[in-house]
Amino acid sequence: MTSQPDRAAPPTLAASLLTIEEAAAYLNVPQRWVADAVRQRRIRCTRIGKHVRFRIEHLEELIAAGEQPVTAPGAASVLALRPTRSSRSLL
Repeated sequence: MTSQPDRAAPPTLAASLLTIEEAAAYLNVPQRWVADAVRQRRIRCTRIGKHVRFRIEHLEELIAAGEQPVTAPGAASVLALRPTRSSRSLL
C-alpha cells in the first residue's frame, strides 16, 4: 500500500473567503448593496485579480460599526412628547 500524502483540510468558515453573493446572504442584504459598498469603499474586502472576496472578519467589522446604542427614554424625552398647551381658549 502506498501512503498518500495528507491533503490539506478544507478551510473553515472563519478562514474562507466569501463571494459577493455569499457576503450578501451572510448580511441578509441584496447583492447590489454589497457591490455598491465595495465600489464606495464602505466595506473591507480582498481583491484577487478582478474578483472581490470577503473574510468573515470584514463582515463582522461592518456589522459592529453599524450597531446603534440603546438609550432608555429619560424624563426630558417623555416631556418632549407631550403636546404643549396653547394659550388659546379650547371653546
